[in-house]
Order: sequence, then C-alpha cells, then structure tokens
Amino acid sequence: MLQDFTDDPEILLAALKKYQPQEPILQNGVPPPISAGAQTLGPRQAATVAQVESIAQGFQSVQMSYALDRRVDITLNAMRSLARILGGIPGRKNIVWLTAAFPFELIPQDRNVSEAELVADLPNIQHKNVDTIATGSVAATQRQSYAPEIRQAAAELSTAQVAIYPVDVRGLISGAEFMREDSANRQSSNTSERAIVRMSDVTASQETMKAVAEETGGKVYINQNEVAVGVALAVQDNAASYTIGYYPEDKKWDGKYKSIKVKLARDGLQLRHRRGYFGIDPSQQKDRKPEQQVAEALRDNAPSTLVTFSAQVKPGEKGKLAIAFLVDANSLSAEDVSGGKKLSFAYYAALFSPEGKMLENRSQKAEQTFKEDIYRQVLQQGILLHLDLDSKLDKGELRLAVQDLRTGMVGTIDAPMSLP
Repeated sequence: MLQDFTDDPEILLAALKKYQPQEPILQNGVPPPISAGAQTLGPRQAATVAQVESIAQGFQSVQMSYALDRRVDITLNAMRSLARILGGIPGRKNIVWLTAAFPFELIPQDRNVSEAELVADLPNIQHKNVDTIATGSVAATQRQSYAPEIRQAAAELSTAQVAIYPVDVRGLISGAEFMREDSANRQSSNTSERAIVRMSDVTASQETMKAVAEETGGKVYINQNEVAVGVALAVQDNAASYTIGYYPEDKKWDGKYKSIKVKLARDGLQLRHRRGYFGIDPSQQKDRKPEQQVAEALRDNAPSTLVTFSAQVKPGEKGKLAIAFLVDANSLSAEDVSGGKKLSFAYYAALFSPEGKMLENRSQKAEQTFKEDIYRQVLQQGILLHLDLDSKLDKGELRLAVQDLRTGMVGTIDAPMSLP
C-alpha cells in the first residue's frame, strides 16, 4: 500500500511520485516465468518458493471466485431491473447488451463449469493441495446457490418479452491479450500456453452469450471489431416481429423448464424466438420478499411499468405531502373467491434527498373483495387511494410505488418536486 485512505488528491499524487517500480529481470530480453527462479535455487529454497507460489495461486483463485460471485449478483440485478422497467410496455423489446461475457446461462443446469471446478476435478497423479480443492468447492457452491435467482430472472425476462442481443466488446481476440480472468495457475505458463487457455475461455464465454441470445430470442455479435454494426443489426431486427400467444397443455407450475418450438411452413427464413420458459406461478411463490422487491424498484434509474397508476401530489396540513393514487385495476391480478374478485396490493411513497438518500417513507396495504358488477366498474374507473407523507426538504425527489401482493409485480413513478 502506497497511501492510506484520503480525500485529498494531492496526497495521492505525491505518494505516486515517490514510488519507484522494480525493474524486471530479463532473460534474453524476455521476462522469466514466476517459477523460473526456483530452478537456480537449492532444494530447500525451491520448495519454499513452490509453497509460496501455491499459496498465491490459491489466494488469487479465491479472489476470482469472489469476483465471479459479484458479477453474477450485479448481472441478475440488472436483468430484474430490465424486466421491471420494460414489462408493462406491450410487444417485443430488443436489448443490446454490450459485454465481454455473461457469468451464467439462463438455464442454470446447463451453466458452464468454471476453471476452478475443472482444475479441482481433473484426474492428476499429483496430490492436490487444500487451496485447489477449496477453490473448486467454493466455485461449485456459488454456481448451485444462484440457480433459483437465475430461474427467476429468466422467468421475469420471458414475461416482459425481452430479447437480448449480446455484442462482444472485445472484438476479434487472438489469445495473446492479458485478461482480467487470468488466474494464478496460468502465470507460470509461457505465452503460447496462455493463449491456448485464453482462447478456450473466450470460446466458452461466447457460447454462453450465444445461449443467452437464443434463449431470449435475440442474436449474438462476436469476433468482429465493428461493434456499431452489431448494434445496428439489433435495431433492424425490431422492424419485423410478431406476438403469438397460446395456452399450454402442461398446467404444472413446478418451476421446471418448458421448451417451446416454433416452425414455419416457408423455407429460407430465419426465426428468432425464446426457446422456452420456467413454469413459475408468481402468485404461488412462498419465498418472495415483497419489501425487498419494492426497495429495488424504487432505486432503479427508470420507472417500473408492471403495475400502472397515476398520482397527484399537493402540500398538505402541518408540512405534510398529500398524495392521491389512482391505480389501474387492469394491471392487478384478481383472485377468484366466494363473493366475487379479491384484490390485494400495497402502495408506497419514499422521499429522497438530491444526493439520493432516503429521508422518509410510508406504505399502506389495500385488500378488498368486489362483487362482479362492482369489479367491472373498478376496471373502468380505477381505484382511488390517499396517503400522507412527512416532508423534510423543499427540494428533492418523491418516488411512488404500487405492488401487486399476489404476484410481487411493481409499478413506480418519479415525481421531482419543489415545494414553496
């Protein structure tokens, strides 16, 4: 560490200026591999160097496992956000995803085995150290632990009719480039060996991108340096799309993957559509966390559209904000009960400072059963509700949300305000 935490850039610049990088040791103009020094040492020193290298490799492999874990979490959050933001917009939505790789496939059981797992499982005449086994175990556990979240994200993307068009921003790759995914056990390899391993990883990552595109009905753009062309192709695809709906004969909502096949009676045409869906009934999910879903939706950069409503905000009594919600009942799921149709939802108001900090929030639940004739009127006129919120600043952003408690679907509105 060159300098401890500081918010003064001049201190950081001074620390950098004092730093003198170590000159590399060259052999015939080429830096030696990490383990090359061990060949000139005695048996005892060589064993110590090998032990240190093994520890360093295990530590870096654990670091890569953690980085993969974070990538999976960030990507899943992004996919869920896209489903919330675009789900209420009718028709097919094409998403151009500029990336170097997806950390998972949308069908969890088909996900590629990571390098750490492969190294741990490969047969080897040498005894594997604890670090190698532990790293493979961590990677395998992470791969399995995210399976429910991946299924849920895939189901939400399917419901939102989102087609992903991955564009590989790496362009054409030779394998000689240094990549962030390079793990410690490759550093002792020569350039040609690293290139072979890297190209193997590149191929695997591109296959994952292809799988994500095919699963959602999109198309992948890889091994090309003209990234803009890939974006243009995705935009052109939106000119000819059709929505086909059907009632599946398989009524089992068991969470398993259901395949979809679409055939054309005409030759010479390319057809892109999602390959299937997970049989998940949102109203039957027992492990759903409604408060967490609303919190994520309120922090999205764009409004969620799965539940539609309008709102009016006025200054109320004693410095409060008076908020009127008019909820579109057509965007809520109704449960058939004795006596009519039952609606169950919650509405929220959250006040954020200009810096994005939540200062105040309030919510209320609404649950009521309507007779058939009254329910038809509610579908036409909507549901009018009222909520008061304490106001603690004269400038900021008010974010409102309505959540269907049966399905967990959320709609939000951003209401920038400036109170007198």
